[in-house]
Amino acid sequence: MDKSGTAEKWTVRPIRPGDIVRVYNGRFYHFGIYIGNETIVHFAGPDAETLTDPSLAVIRKDSLDHFAMGRPMEVREYSFRERFRKFPPGKIIENALRHVGEAGYDIIYNNCEHFVNKCAFGIAFSTQIEEMRKSVN
Repeated sequence: MDKSGTAEKWTVRPIRPGDIVRVYNGRFYHFGIYIGNETIVHFAGPDAETLTDPSLAVIRKDSLDHFAMGRPMEVREYSFRERFRKFPPGKIIENALRHVGEAGYDIIYNNCEHFVNKCAFGIAFSTQIEEMRKSVN
């Protein structure tokens, strides 16, 4: 669910600049912002083994191939309400690029999903973490 209580929708389709994309690694989803030219901006360590290592994770530009690592990518589809709240694609890309090189990764409070939602909506949140918290309570 997004912040409005609406279930998020994801699909497999050609990606466009400004799209939020995700890949599933067997345990959780990893998120990024597609900026065009087969390039993605995401909050991660340099490889699959260090993806969530807080000492190595930074907001980085990588190729789509590096981001997906052979896994299928899904694209976020926005509800009618979300389309009015999210920034236009150019602003989402600008927001993502402005943060390249920043560190401070925290899997609970400042992860890759927090980053993409901050770029797209101006608010950092992680639906994945919220769902995990609900299942624990």
